[in-house]
Amino acid sequence: MKNSFTNHLVCLKHPGKHQGLCLEPLIVNEEDECQEGFIKCNYCDALYPVIEGIPIIVGDLGKYAQGRPYTYGKWLLSCKTSKMRDFIKEVGREMSAVGKNDRYEETGPWFLPYRWTQYDYSKDDRLLKMLRWHIKPNDLYNRAVHQVNPKNNGGVALEMGCSVGYSTLKLADKYEYVIGIDLSFSFIKEARKRKAESKLMNVEFCVADALHCPFKSLKFDLILAINLIELTEPVELLSTIHRLLKPYGSVIFLDPYDFNRDTYSTGKLDAQSFRSLITSSGFEISQRSSKNESFIPWILKMNERSYLIYFVDFINATRTYKQKAHFGSNGMNGRH
Repeated sequence: MKNSFTNHLVCLKHPGKHQGLCLEPLIVNEEDECQEGFIKCNYCDALYPVIEGIPIIVGDLGKYAQGRPYTYGKWLLSCKTSKMRDFIKEVGREMSAVGKNDRYEETGPWFLPYRWTQYDYSKDDRLLKMLRWHIKPNDLYNRAVHQVNPKNNGGVALEMGCSVGYSTLKLADKYEYVIGIDLSFSFIKEARKRKAESKLMNVEFCVADALHCPFKSLKFDLILAINLIELTEPVELLSTIHRLLKPYGSVIFLDPYDFNRDTYSTGKLDAQSFRSLITSSGFEISQRSSKNESFIPWILKMNERSYLIYFVDFINATRTYKQKAHFGSNGMNGRH
């Protein structure tokens, strides 16, 4: 992590104050990047660790770790300093129980499929060779970035739920600075590996929650959210995006609306109901995606004999100056 990344962050404990953070590096590599250390709030002394070069900006590190016991163990083994090791051990003492929330970590079922679809697929793959049309699994991400038209060569972009970082790195060609966030430590580690290989200097990745982003309001010119709607509460997600975008900033959603798999969302949406929710949440949908659904093919390889094939919807919207109140089916403000 570059030292300057702290200039983009705020403390989660009091986001309204927009209190800045400072870096306490413990290990710095040859590229002058912090490999191990702490990001510290000068206002409340909150600490966010940097492990293996990855900043972990979550509100409750103990709760995060107890859902990822394998990842937590890797943290302990990777610590190079006694100060970080003692900190991680103290986090372990606060863990009330070991849970399972690691489906997107390297030992979970979704890590390899996402890496395959973005980077590791081959034209000799059995399924891809059988298809009539020559589909590249990462065409979805290329198409999303292709639709982005920055107003100028500057600006800052954010990808929420960036997984292993393919589209985040593509956005770096269009924006002055790009940030990718995901709750999977393993995803972010892989994304940083790909960043190093690309030698891009205007990109940073961190572990963070899309609903509790450690960024100032009105910061971003663009937010990209791919396959995220069913993994969050959509109303809260749209509220967060509205807060983070500059007036008339853009947001791009791509989603298959797969509410049948493991999901965190309490409500089910389809192309039309999600469009209605977007417009009631302070956004104006572009004419190209206002009425017609998209059916962009997206393939994930689960294992040698099993694939998931989705048709993904595409929506491009603009933040209006004020956020409208959202009303649920019962006429009261609330979740969809």
